[in-house]
Amino acid sequence: MDSQDPHNTPMDDLTVCYTTFNSMRTMPQSLDAARTLAKHIVVIDSGSTDGTIELCQSHGIEPTHRDWTTPTEQKTFAMSFCGETPWTLLLDSDETVLDDLVGTIRQALANAEPDDCGFELNRVTWLDGKPLRHTFQPEWRLRLVRSDAAVIKSDPSGVHDHIELTRGQTHRIEGTLRHDSWADAGDMLARGVQWGVKTGRAAKRGGRVMNLCFNPAWSFLKQLLLKRAILDGWRGWVAAAGVASQTLCKHIAIMERRGQQRENDRKQTDSQPAED
Repeated sequence: MDSQDPHNTPMDDLTVCYTTFNSMRTMPQSLDAARTLAKHIVVIDSGSTDGTIELCQSHGIEPTHRDWTTPTEQKTFAMSFCGETPWTLLLDSDETVLDDLVGTIRQALANAEPDDCGFELNRVTWLDGKPLRHTFQPEWRLRLVRSDAAVIKSDPSGVHDHIELTRGQTHRIEGTLRHDSWADAGDMLARGVQWGVKTGRAAKRGGRVMNLCFNPAWSFLKQLLLKRAILDGWRGWVAAAGVASQTLCKHIAIMERRGQQRENDRKQTDSQPAED
């Protein structure tokens, strides 16, 4: 009688959870890895038309539709489907659990104590087919949590979300969470403009001439020298420049918002009748 190797069998006590929208660029490899790790996979889709839904269905996964609102609300909704298992691995559709991380996740869950409620994974960004071993590193992200001990939080801009534990402690585990954030440099720059402007709309500080002159340069040098992006070759230079461009867009948006507000305030003051 044949028996499966427990080290290669998808786990019963883990749900892998995704939010997707037109994710075919990265979802096939991510889903292939997830299926080796967990029997339970949840996909919340916001209206994909590129084959993402059909891909999931071909693997026996029926995505649940939810119109897109915010990342925090979308992922909170997704987490509500994960209560059948004690553990949840919350992934973006452009994140893939590589083989070295699969093994450490299995080991971490097998040895978890009752107070161990979360595990941070190191996310490594890929650019043009190769990893950035220095740029952004290390980038620890809380992704693996007890299903009943985690909530999704957002920054003031609504652009960036993160997981917080409601109890227990976190640990870091070795291995690589691959992040295929951008298709290429053009995609990186376009997303940077979008995220920078959104972040700038909610920011309370910045947007001055000094910020425009110095903050992008600091962001560039921080990645290039402090994070040693220069060791990633031309990819490191490109990624560091992308971070700088996003910083520039953020402060441009803040400056515009503040300038418009000053002009509106001045108009309101000028329109008020003079006192006798």
